[in-house]
Amino acid sequence: MMKFGIRKNLIYPLMIIISTNIRKIDTILMIKINNFESSLFLTLIMFLAEFIFGLITYLSNIQFSTRNNPDKKYKSYFIIFTTAFFDFNIFLLKTYYLPKFNKFVSVSLNTRLRSSLTICSALLCYFLFRIPIYKHQIFSLILILICLIVIIITEYYYEKIIYLHSALLFNFLDHYFNSCLDLSEKYLLEYNYINPFKLLMLEGIIGFILSSIFSIWVNPLKEIEEVFEKEEDQNKLYLLIIFLVVYFLSSGGRNIYRILTNKLYSPMTRTLTDCISDPIFVIFYFLYEEDFKSEGKRNILFFTINIIVSFLIVFGSCIYNEVFVLFCCNLEYDTYRQISIRATTVEKVINEVTDCTY
Repeated sequence: MMKFGIRKNLIYPLMIIISTNIRKIDTILMIKINNFESSLFLTLIMFLAEFIFGLITYLSNIQFSTRNNPDKKYKSYFIIFTTAFFDFNIFLLKTYYLPKFNKFVSVSLNTRLRSSLTICSALLCYFLFRIPIYKHQIFSLILILICLIVIIITEYYYEKIIYLHSALLFNFLDHYFNSCLDLSEKYLLEYNYINPFKLLMLEGIIGFILSSIFSIWVNPLKEIEEVFEKEEDQNKLYLLIIFLVVYFLSSGGRNIYRILTNKLYSPMTRTLTDCISDPIFVIFYFLYEEDFKSEGKRNILFFTINIIVSFLIVFGSCIYNEVFVLFCCNLEYDTYRQISIRATTVEKVINEVTDCTY
C-alpha cells in the first residue's frame, strides 16, 4: 500500500521545477535553432543573474536573518568562496566541457546519471550534518544505486566508445559539485544564519569574477560571434537574443527558489526538484535527438531499460523525501506523517489521563 505524503508550503520546490525546466527547454531551443551550445558566455549570464536577483531580493528582505554568526568572519567568507567555486565548476562543466562530450556520447547521459547526486547528497548529509537515514530512505538509496549501476552497465554495453570513461568522470564531477554546493549553502544558512539572498548575491559576484578570469584563456564571445557571422536569417538572431534573455531570467528565478528550498527543507528535497522531470527529457532525447544509439542505430531495448530505470529513480527519490509513503515492511514507521500521528496520539492519551486524574 502506498500513500501520498505531501506537506504544505511546496511553492518553492514547485517554482524550482518550473524555472529549471524553462531554462532547460530554452537551452534545447538554442541548440536546435541557433546551434549555440558550448559557451562560457552562458556561465557569465548565470552568475550575473545570481548577483542581480540576489541583490534585488537582499535589499527587499535585508532583515531576513538577524541572529549572530557563530563562526569567525574569515571562516564564513572562505566557505562562501568555496560555495561559489563549486557553483563555478558546475556551470563550467555544464556550459563548456560537457557539451563537447555530447558530440560523442549520449546527449541524455548527464540527465540519467543524476541519481549519483541523490546518493552523494544523502551520504554527505549523514556524515557531515549527522542527519539520520531511516529505513525507507535506505530502501530508496539501494533502489537508486541499483538503477545507477544498470545505467552504467548498459552505457558500456551499447555505446562502446573511447570517450565514455572521460564522459562519465566529468558527469559524476558535475553532480558531486552540485552536492557540495547544496551542503555548503545549507551550512551557511542553518549554522551561520546568513541571509540567503546575501549569500546568492555573493556567490553571483564571486562566480562572475572567476568566470571572467577563466575568460583570459577562453573567449566567452567566440561562439556568439560565430553564430552572428554564419547566420543569415535575422529572425533566428533575434530569437537567440530572446533565448539568452530567457536564460538570464530563468537562471535568476531558479537560484532564488533553489536557495530558499535548501534553507526551508533540505539538500535532498532540492535534489528531487532536479530529477523529477528527467524521464520526460529522456523520452524527448530519444524521440527528437536520436539518442540511445548502438552501432549507429537507435536501440529500442537500450532506451526501454533506461526509461524504466529513470522512472524508478524518481520513484526512489520520492520515497526518500516522503512524497510517496510505502506501508509495507515497516517502511512508513519513521516518516514525518507517521511520527506526527504518533505524537498526536500520545498527546491525546496524556491529556485524557490528566483529565481523569483531576
